[in-house]
Amino acid sequence: MAEQEGIRESNLDSPIRPAEKREEQSGPASTAPIEPHWRPFDEVQHDLEHLEGRDVQLWSIALLVALAMAGGMCGLLLPKVIWHRSELHTDSPYFSQLFFGFVALIVLFNAYVWQQRRLLGKLRTELTRQLMRANAAESVAQIDPLTETLNRRLMAAMLQREIRRTNRLRGTLTVMMIDVDDFKSVNTLFGHIMGDRVLQDVARLLKKTFRASDTLFRYGGDEFLVIMADTASSQAQIVVDRLHQNVDRWNQKVGIPGWKLALSCGCYSYKSGMTMEELIESADQRMYADKDEHRTVTAASSTRLAAASV
Repeated sequence: MAEQEGIRESNLDSPIRPAEKREEQSGPASTAPIEPHWRPFDEVQHDLEHLEGRDVQLWSIALLVALAMAGGMCGLLLPKVIWHRSELHTDSPYFSQLFFGFVALIVLFNAYVWQQRRLLGKLRTELTRQLMRANAAESVAQIDPLTETLNRRLMAAMLQREIRRTNRLRGTLTVMMIDVDDFKSVNTLFGHIMGDRVLQDVARLLKKTFRASDTLFRYGGDEFLVIMADTASSQAQIVVDRLHQNVDRWNQKVGIPGWKLALSCGCYSYKSGMTMEELIESADQRMYADKDEHRTVTAASSTRLAAASV
């Protein structure tokens, strides 16, 4: 994007587009599917499942020992049934040893169970903490810290999934590219902090405008991408009109003296057989066509004002 050159890295991570010849800013951006790195989260979940298996194993051992002890008790208390004897002889020199050994076995087994339960409890607590940290790390990796929208790392995987879903259900899918017009002027005239605030306000406007079922991403720099499932081009245009109305209200209520917020939008509906890259590129081209139209209107307006002032 021509007016984006020179913007600092904090609010510029814009992809390089083959349709335009411009200086490379941060290396070529890939639109190949990027699979999110879920491994740490999955590893912790696997460890928790393994721990639950050990818990079940411990209880199984306890049940078997309890059954063995119950059999021994029945042998002592019901000799006629077990040993086919009319009475239990307790005068044997081994009886006391057997009895105290039986008691010692119970004590030792209870100590073993207590120790194992204590160990499993510690492991479960530690794994739960790791799970929470892994979950938090994944959330941070998916969210753009400035605009609090999903970032491009997750976009490719989600868009591929929506394309497969659209093909399977023979539904509709529209992708919208959105770009802030003349964003370089904000950084140049008012500083990068103001530029960051503008991006945050734009993100809030987009969240307010789109449905909860639409998925918003920061595509790079001052560009955003929206996946609109079950949406045709005509429906997407209604959303564009509503977005421009919200932008006009922002300029009236908030605004920046000497600069006017304007957004260029490009919508393209998925056609069977299109790749993800083709869908994004088609929406991008329409966004640039909209931007060129804005420039033409602005130039014509400036010419009329200049002529009127002469």
